[in-house]
This record gives sequence, C-alpha cells and structure tokens, in this order.
Amino acid sequence: MNSQSERKYELQLDPKILKLLGPSLYTNIYYILAELIANAYDADAKNVYIISKPDSIIVEDDGTGMSYEDTKIYLNVAVETRTSEQDSYTKDRRRKIGRKGIGKLAALSVSENVWVQTIKDGKKSGFILTRNIRADRILDPLEEKDIQFENIIQGHGTSIMMKDPHYGLNKSCDTIKRNLLKIFPLVNEDFRIHIIQDNDKYTIDSFDKEMIKELGGLIIISDDFKSLVKHFKNDYPDKGKKLLEERKEEKRSMKLKNKAGVEKNYELVIKGWAGIYRSTRGRKGGSGDFPDNFISLLSNSKLGEYNILPIVGKNRLLELFVVGQLHVDLFEETELPDMALSNRQGYKTDDQRYQEVISFVSKDLLPAIVEIRTVYASYKKEERKKGELEKQKQKEKELKKN
Repeated sequence: MNSQSERKYELQLDPKILKLLGPSLYTNIYYILAELIANAYDADAKNVYIISKPDSIIVEDDGTGMSYEDTKIYLNVAVETRTSEQDSYTKDRRRKIGRKGIGKLAALSVSENVWVQTIKDGKKSGFILTRNIRADRILDPLEEKDIQFENIIQGHGTSIMMKDPHYGLNKSCDTIKRNLLKIFPLVNEDFRIHIIQDNDKYTIDSFDKEMIKELGGLIIISDDFKSLVKHFKNDYPDKGKKLLEERKEEKRSMKLKNKAGVEKNYELVIKGWAGIYRSTRGRKGGSGDFPDNFISLLSNSKLGEYNILPIVGKNRLLELFVVGQLHVDLFEETELPDMALSNRQGYKTDDQRYQEVISFVSKDLLPAIVEIRTVYASYKKEERKKGELEKQKQKEKELKKN
C-alpha cells in the first residue's frame, strides 16, 4: 500500500462549481452540522462529537470510517446515494438519511479548508477539502502522523475539522442542544450527540422533552408520538381535555409517477405533534439561532424544511405561540423523484406531496392549534379574573376589619 503522501485524492467536481457553491450552499451553522451528523448516522455511528475550539469546529463520529478506496467514492460528489430499496438501508438496518451526495460539501460553507480524517480497520486516510482547489482537482493528502482524533479510540471513525470557521456556535451548550434537536430529533441510546465546548460536555440521548413541558396545549398525530403525552402538563385538568388532542396518523392516498415515469399508488402518511407555548416571553434567540415558533417538516427523521408557518399561516399574533414537528417519510421515498432543494433547506413547492401536506396543515392542523391557544387564553383570563376577585374580597375584608 502506498504511503499517505503518495496517495491521490481527486475530487470529481468542476473546481469552478465548488468555488461558487462553497460559501453559499448552506445559510446556517446548524444546517451544516445536521448534514455532517446525518453522514455519521448513515455510517452506523453510535456517537457523534461536536467539538468547538477557538480555531476550529470538529464533527467526529465512531462510524465505519473509510478506507483509501472508500474515499474515492466519497469524493465522487453529487452521485445519488439511494437508488433502490435495497441500498436505502445501512449495514445495521438504519434507514439512510442522505441521498443527494452533496452533504459532504456542507463544511465548506463555514470554512475554506476542511480536514477530512478517517480510519477503518485501523488504517488511516486523510486529505484537505478546499474551496480553492487546483485545476487538476487533486487534494493535498494529510500525513499519517497528522491524522489525529479527539475521542475515537476504536479502529474506525471519521473526523471533519472545519479550520478557521467564518462563524461559530452559541456559547451555551444548552442552546446548541435545543437548535440541533429542532432540526435533527433522531437521537436515542443507540445514537448519541456529544457537545464539547470550553471544557463543558453535554450529551443528547433522547428527544428534548423540555419543549413539550413548555406547552400549554398539544396535538399528537399518530401513536408513535403518544409517549410525549406523559411530558405534557395540563394547567387546567378540571376543564376536561380541550388542551390535549390525540389523533391517528393522517393518511392520504395519492397517484404519483416514480423516477421511471410509471404511475403508482402511494400513501402519504403524516405523523408528529404540534402545540402552543404558554408564553412567548424570553423566546427571542440570537441571530444564528432558530426561532421558537415554527412548524417543521421532517422525513426519515431529518429536517427537510424548518418552518412552513409563513406559508400556511395568516401572520396572526396567535401564530407566535405555535410550534410543531411533522414527519412525512414519503418525501424521501427512494423510488420517487427527489423533491428536496439542493441545499436541503426546503422542498419543491410544486410537488404534489408537498402541496398535500400544506393543505392539511393550513386547513386542519393550524386552525385546530390556534383554537387550542384561544381556549388556553380564555382559561388563563378566567383564572386571572378569579385571582383579582379574590384579592378584591380580601381587601374588602381587611377594610371591614379596620
């Protein structure tokens, strides 16, 4: 086997396209992290480490890693990674998230030079991915002695190091956690995300229950999300169940043409949850953070579009209280045409699947959520009036006594 310095890492992409796309492909650091986390998930990683340093941001995982031969596939950009039902699953039978094959370029949106370091079966490979690629498209290899990992002690894994990033992460691990879970809620004991910053370490190994605890009203769609009910606190249990609604999954039959142009019957299934906050006080985050009022669309448990509220809503004040996550796996059905935009930050609005979901949310789900907010506000007002009346009676009592 040739030494690292003798290996050739050739990027299969026009350098002009890379220079053009590099800084503008993604518009938010969390979208970039989500792409890299998704790559780790598809590599059957059990742990992903997001490490923030003064001069770099590192995303490291303990997945299968890549051999030198594997890196040639990695560098063949924009080749579809899911073409059949058979290759839609990983070796550990995870449903693959990636599809377009351009998520690997995500890191170039935050850094001009990205160190890609990987190890498989104890053998290391590495190169520098850069926006300023040479005309021959050959990337500089990393010497084996320079290939170092922060947390990987096994003989397999990958590290993506974004050198001198143009923008960084929030200083609070809790804020980073909340932003990541808004766009990548697929975490559990078999897939954990570790945030390491300024000697602080925080591990995410479950969906953020705190978000549910902050809600004054909740709609559950599908039994798959029924477990969230135990984290919902009904402020007015004596008023009945008007603040909590449990529904079956929403199903729509559709006729769609697959990638071969053959029309077939499909079933569009919508699952998830939506709710209203008790209060919007203190919810304005930093400029790099996601807003707290949103309805996002996810497919295969990965974010497809962060917020459809501007599309389905009417710009009402009550919509500031709305939050939700809807899962529509038909959006990522392998045999159907890809409907995601190239930067993975939205969907093609003329796709029939997208329009069907928008119709459901605008005509059914959002009005139901707004109505729950109205009911909650009336209960709150009634409680306030009752409190004021009690205070008035107490004052009268004191006055009579005096």
